[in-house]
Amino acid sequence: MGRRDVLKIGVAFAALPLLNACGSDAGAAGEGGRAGWRSGTISPTIPDGFTLMCDKKGFLRDAGLDVEFTTANGAELVRAAVGSRLDVILLAPGTGFAAYETGADLKLVGVPWNKVRDFIFAKKEIKDPSDLVGKRIAIQAPNTSSAILVNAVLDKYGIDPGQVSLVQSGGDPERMAALLSGQVDAALGGVENLPIIEKDANFTTLVTLADIVPDVLGAGWFATARTIEERPDDLTKVLTAYTKGMRYALDHLDEATALAMERLKSAPSDKETVAEAIKAHRDLKIINPDLGWTDRQVEATQELNVGIGAQKDVIPAKDVTDTSFVDKVIAELKNYAW
Repeated sequence: MGRRDVLKIGVAFAALPLLNACGSDAGAAGEGGRAGWRSGTISPTIPDGFTLMCDKKGFLRDAGLDVEFTTANGAELVRAAVGSRLDVILLAPGTGFAAYETGADLKLVGVPWNKVRDFIFAKKEIKDPSDLVGKRIAIQAPNTSSAILVNAVLDKYGIDPGQVSLVQSGGDPERMAALLSGQVDAALGGVENLPIIEKDANFTTLVTLADIVPDVLGAGWFATARTIEERPDDLTKVLTAYTKGMRYALDHLDEATALAMERLKSAPSDKETVAEAIKAHRDLKIINPDLGWTDRQVEATQELNVGIGAQKDVIPAKDVTDTSFVDKVIAELKNYAW
């Protein structure tokens, strides 16, 4: 695979609109008499090979649920959940906590990615983070998680933000395209880019973000008070099915690879790269098959928000989370044995 071909891996659904925005009433009957449920996820990524295995293997159907999946960006997912058009949404926890502060009635109910899965990739001549001074770094946009993470790196190495140029480049595929084409000197990119960077002598993996912000959460399932109060049993079933799917995928990486390729509409020639990225998610324990989190992780995630002005204050964990559903999942499934 050419190094530019890999960029196709992340863009297939990037512009997919929010589906069925009007939706049906919560709890409406689905196919075959199953309860209707609407889940929203961020634009397709490699971890879908884990988080959406619940649908592929029929765990949701077996739980008596007919689930409709919607793909959109974080802001759209928050609006749809608050507007009762989605029952549960998967997004960056920092986005969910910031939305809560501005009035969105959302609570964290499960964490499928328990650490940041990003890296800063750079041109080979940049050998140390201190070498970023005077360089152009690709981020998604100001006040996004990508900007937050890059600023955390700058702070760690004592670099004033004014000493670098943050270039608004779009999503992960666009940021990596900017780096590979020479438009920028470094870029924040996901773990799926590791196989390409490691094989290309022109680039290097400069920073592992999980080392810089070890307590920051990667992605979380959020639900509104309406879902929590009116459909607690169905939410428990959904999270249990998601957990079963992730555990199955962790034990069957070939099937996880196939599902990720299906979601991303990857070419057969991409299989080796996708398989390596899937394996990296397991080896680095980015995937969290127990769905839990700690109060410190909730605080650390918000502290990054506060640091760049995305939040005014850190909200107590008890106000923005609900651990009862994970407790029920683990009571049934027990903890995963790595």
